[in-house]
Order: sequence, then structure tokens, then C-alpha cells
Amino acid sequence: MSKYSYLDIRNEAVGLIEKNFPKSKYKTLKVAAHAGRFTESEIRRLATQSPAILTSLMQINDGEGTDNSACRFVSWVLSRANNADRIYDEGLKLTSLLIPVIRSIPNESKYNGTDVTDIEAENLYTGTLDSINISMWAVSWTWNVRAMQIPDGTFATDDELEMFEGADGTLEVEERAVGSKADMEV
Repeated sequence: MSKYSYLDIRNEAVGLIEKNFPKSKYKTLKVAAHAGRFTESEIRRLATQSPAILTSLMQINDGEGTDNSACRFVSWVLSRANNADRIYDEGLKLTSLLIPVIRSIPNESKYNGTDVTDIEAENLYTGTLDSINISMWAVSWTWNVRAMQIPDGTFATDDELEMFEGADGTLEVEERAVGSKADMEV
């Protein structure tokens, strides 16, 4: 059975965003991975590369070898405002295009992720960002993943399962034996 790391999962999420984002208006859009939260000096540096969508894997909920595992991401949207865009419409436009891309991340990826849930977008406007003409949004979302993605997960794939043909059993109910039989064809 294949094992994948959380780094692989993060890179797959970034790749799917890059592949599916409608770039017709944004030929210089940077889509990349990011380690996490930002400092002011880093935002100033990244402003020269905007518009940008930088995605961070921020939280891991390990379902302990079950299918109840999830990865919580934040896709940071950075946009430079120009003189005609003083209310930072461009950042909101990018966020509006990004949300459907995230919502449609395929559940048939190589990590067998299920649907993306809990998509939330937050405007991170501050006076500091305003002073450097940067619009920034945080789009957070959860990608539910299967245990087989997790390095020590024990989820069995179909080709590893034995054929199950049925079961016989007897159960004592008060003083009587009750027979039970289940026949199944696979």
C-alpha cells in the first residue's frame, strides 16, 4: 500500500489550485506553497510578486488510522492595489475566483480525499497593509483525507481485502439457541 506524507498532501493541494485557477486575467499570478503565517517584512517582500495565492497546511487532524482524518489549509490571497483600486477590489475578485476552485478540489485525487468542507474567507485588512497598498485575504478550508494517506495509516485497499463469502453463528437467547446465517456473493 502506498504511503504519503503530509508534505505530499500539501503539494497536491497547491498543484490542484494552480491547475484549476482561471488565469485568463491573471497571467502573472503566483500560486505556491507557504510555510504559514506572515510577518510585515515578508508581506512587503511578497508584495513584489503579487497577485499571489500562497497555500499553507495549518492543522492536521489525525484520525488514528481511520477515515476520519483531515487537513486544514489556509490559502493566502495577496494583491497590490493601484490608484484606481483604493478599496482593494482586486483582492476580493481573486478570492471570489479561488473559492469555487477550492470547492471543486476532486475527491478522487491520488490521496483519496473526500470533499472539501468548511470554506471560510476573511479579509485581513489593517492600516499597515493599507500603507503598503496590499490587500490580503485568508481563505481557510478543510480537506478530509483517508487514513491510507497518512504515513502510518492502516486503511486497506480493495486488492488487499480477502473475499468474504458469509457467516454462520448461533446465539443463546434465554434458554433457546437461535441460528443465523448470512450468505454474500462478492
